[in-house]
Amino acid sequence: MPSASPSRSRPMSANRRWLRLDLPEPLTSEQVHAALTGLCSLSGSPQLVLEARGGAHTVRWRIGSHRRDTARVRDVLKAHLPRLHPSYLDHPITGNPVDAAVNLRYAGSRLNPLQANAEVAARGLLAALARAGKHETVTLQIILGPRWRPSREPDEPIPGRRQIRQKWSEPRYSCHLRIGAEAPDPARTRSLINSVASSARALQSPGVQLRVTRTSADGFAHASPPWWWRSELTPTDLIALAAWPIGAPPLPGVPASHPRRLYPNQVLPRSGRVLGFGLSDDQPRRVAMKTGDNLRHLHVLGPTGVGKSTLLAHLARQDIEAGLGVAVIDPKGDLTSDLLARIPEARRDDVVVLDPADDAPVGLASLSGDPDRAADSILHVFHSLYADNWGPRTHDILHASLLTLARRGDASLPMIPTLLTHSGFRRSVTGAQVQLDPMGLGSFWSWYESISEAERHAAIAPVMNKLRPILLRPGMRHVLGQRAPRFELSDVFTKRQILLINLGKGRLGPEAAQLLGSIVVSLLWTAAQSRTAVAADKRRPVHLYIDEVQDYLRLPGDLGDALAQARGLGVGFTLAHQHLGQLSPAIRDAVMANARSRIMFQLSARDARDLARTSRDQVEPIDLESLPAFHAYASLLVDGTPAPWVSLRTTALGPASADIAALRARSSRNYGVPATETDAILRGLIEQPPVGQERIGRTARRSDGGAS
Repeated sequence: MPSASPSRSRPMSANRRWLRLDLPEPLTSEQVHAALTGLCSLSGSPQLVLEARGGAHTVRWRIGSHRRDTARVRDVLKAHLPRLHPSYLDHPITGNPVDAAVNLRYAGSRLNPLQANAEVAARGLLAALARAGKHETVTLQIILGPRWRPSREPDEPIPGRRQIRQKWSEPRYSCHLRIGAEAPDPARTRSLINSVASSARALQSPGVQLRVTRTSADGFAHASPPWWWRSELTPTDLIALAAWPIGAPPLPGVPASHPRRLYPNQVLPRSGRVLGFGLSDDQPRRVAMKTGDNLRHLHVLGPTGVGKSTLLAHLARQDIEAGLGVAVIDPKGDLTSDLLARIPEARRDDVVVLDPADDAPVGLASLSGDPDRAADSILHVFHSLYADNWGPRTHDILHASLLTLARRGDASLPMIPTLLTHSGFRRSVTGAQVQLDPMGLGSFWSWYESISEAERHAAIAPVMNKLRPILLRPGMRHVLGQRAPRFELSDVFTKRQILLINLGKGRLGPEAAQLLGSIVVSLLWTAAQSRTAVAADKRRPVHLYIDEVQDYLRLPGDLGDALAQARGLGVGFTLAHQHLGQLSPAIRDAVMANARSRIMFQLSARDARDLARTSRDQVEPIDLESLPAFHAYASLLVDGTPAPWVSLRTTALGPASADIAALRARSSRNYGVPATETDAILRGLIEQPPVGQERIGRTARRSDGGAS
């Protein structure tokens, strides 16, 4: 009988590498037989260890081999089980400590096959393994040693020649079998071992008896090969003994087939920006993203109630704790509250809460900086919001108004209606423009002054309609109407401030919330582009979070180019929304191509179908449809290379540590302007006395056709 020398048995565990087998359910006996036969045929007869491990009422499987053979083992399993996704365990040297262990020996197995009803026996073994609850384990270990080629039966007359012929017609493994268990008390440990041993007895057959003897727990933990191989088993014998999931589901201890469980690949980082926890046989395994990969952007997809907002809060909190600049576009307000409740004390002076409902809100200098760029940026926002009702006259009037006010240096968006309707204010602003730019803005305002009052009202009516969200909502006026805001968006990038934009669209209204959110995102992007003046090694990462991205991502130019440029500027976008149908074709293409990491919670049938196609057969649409709340699949970039998909469980935010009301008050005190002060300034523009009676351009016509 083949034996193993001590010189080869002990070092084996140090060189062994394990593959986790996330076995698809159900397998057929034929598939298992083919896989075990394929392993038996590997050149060099590498020693293999099969383990079926029960714990927390769930059964898991793995296979160990010498590290030089692991890739070959993986290829054989994939060839015979195409839906199997074996993954390397994180630690090449993985012990399996137990409190007690026993050896199993099938006496007579050299000549006789085991019991043929594999499905019944496998179900019994799975049930016994699944008895192990939380903080308990019981493992069936099979060491596959030297191989025997198929041969004819012995020449001497032996009873049961037909069974021998059947047995010896297959390749055979010299095997060593053990059961090991770990439990809170010795009696429970013995009970778990005895339960598995009893199930293994179901495989006894005429001429084959199971013998159970105590053995070293240390030998089990290291899967040490025996001095003598006392069982000889064929792939047919091992179909049931491997305790793989064969037969009709449900099977004891076997997780549901969907969603498929994808274990973390070794390349996935454990530290960095932690996304959540991956599946693990031992302790929870963190899944994280590196700094460079964060700057290639993250796309988060999932409907309401699946844990999307919790994930965003968890990620933003980590960025805040890391001392980075952060901006969060929050459509509902819950995300803002969750973050405020968990701001570290050292960063509380960096918090800026932009909320139109505040009595002294933080304001935006929407027309500051380079006048042409500021005007183009705001014009693009209005155009994208009102594209269905946009004409050349509207474009002309709004563009000229924005550019005129931007060149003034201290103007704001709510001044546009006053500019267009109040002659005194208009002439005080445009007089200099006519002289400085007679062929540009001067030409426009000359035309504007030349038409009658009625014609002016008709021309500006479409523009005024589009400004209603600002004019009719005090909160919008108070944010966008400040002539000298105390906060600059560039501070997010230069001073690493934390900007939380609470749009509260249920209170502000969806149209106004879209306008304000889009303006903020556009202004943030303009501020980000100014980082080109900063040396690349001086650009600390800044993270921009946009929830319900379809409503607020309206950047001028090509979005794909902007996302590509953002990486070089040290700006990482996290873009979240509910389903792909919310995105226009252009935005969808840009996000899918340039957000290189993606987290997918439970999806609709259509989105599941589209995204499963990108998984390289790692998941099916039903897997994406079946995810429970707070569980997701992650497709992540690691060092610029796509990693295998991974199942992810998001983490809870933890207890609150800060006073939300106090932080809001501090933000208003540090960066806000009283709403009454802003209104008084805007009223003063209307009430200012007229500035002379000089004409700009041609003489305006009366509405009845006469000279005015």
